[in-house]
Amino acid sequence: MFFDSQNTLDVLIVAAVFGLVFALWLGYMFVSSLRRSARASRIKERLELTGGPADGEERILSLWRDDGTATTTVINDRQKSSLEKLDQLCHDAGWDVRASTLVLALLALIPALVVPLHLLTSSIVPGLGASVGVLLIFWTYLKHCVARKLALFENQFVDALDLAARSLRAGHPLVGAFQLISEEIPAPVSTLFAEVCQEQSMGMSLEQALLRVASSSSSTDVKLFSTSVIIQMRSGGNLADMMERLTFVIRERLRLNRRVRILTAQTQFSKRVLLVLPFIVFFVLNLVNSEYMVPLYATSSGHFLLALGAAGLLLGAWTMNKLAVLRY
Repeated sequence: MFFDSQNTLDVLIVAAVFGLVFALWLGYMFVSSLRRSARASRIKERLELTGGPADGEERILSLWRDDGTATTTVINDRQKSSLEKLDQLCHDAGWDVRASTLVLALLALIPALVVPLHLLTSSIVPGLGASVGVLLIFWTYLKHCVARKLALFENQFVDALDLAARSLRAGHPLVGAFQLISEEIPAPVSTLFAEVCQEQSMGMSLEQALLRVASSSSSTDVKLFSTSVIIQMRSGGNLADMMERLTFVIRERLRLNRRVRILTAQTQFSKRVLLVLPFIVFFVLNLVNSEYMVPLYATSSGHFLLALGAAGLLLGAWTMNKLAVLRY
């Protein structure tokens, strides 16, 4: 026997401590969720948003000014399914592939990992662990591609608004400014403004084209831009001044984002070190003394400890990610 009764008792103690900590963490998250829900309900009551239109229905927003009232219509975002959200993430990452194709590829890859590892080790645990690892790697890479393209889009979007403001001050119409952006600014910003110009040339109103682009984009800057342009078009304000003010706001937000990344860089580096260190130690122990690691592979207690270690790593990574998020 690799594990005697004392070792089994130690495993049970470790599992009990982990379960207690996990239960306390779940309790804290539940209380925090209740507090956030109560605060959101109070805000909706103050803004009179309770009992509003359902998903997909229109709601009218009014802007009161000294010379009158400007109104605009917004459509409540429809709750998307998981497959639609994955499809949106693939689009945001710049992948020319459908979400259903990715899901089918991942579902075909899991048996290709589980079956050979089960035949080699006579256990299904390594195959399941490898499958979870592949899914985590895929999700991390997808989020990385989305963040990289979003950063490129935000930098280009500021330049596009600058170009639009100068074009409007030179006497060009708004559609002409959008056409100039689609020709002078590279993708992905040029693609967005080219879609607006194409839809407007095919008979769709400029307001509807802006609303459609804003609803299909995950960038908050695009939504803010489309809403600002529509309100200015209805109220008759100066579009060039609005573009310049919006450019200033977005530039300040980007500067603040860079400051936040600097402040959280130590947390992110610590997270990476703490996540990689167990794998390095595990690999080194297998090379130095493979017999010492045999109980982890050959016994149910070892399998339980491996699963417990993987769960602890995932929980730690999630917690440190939450600690590195600054809300402002």
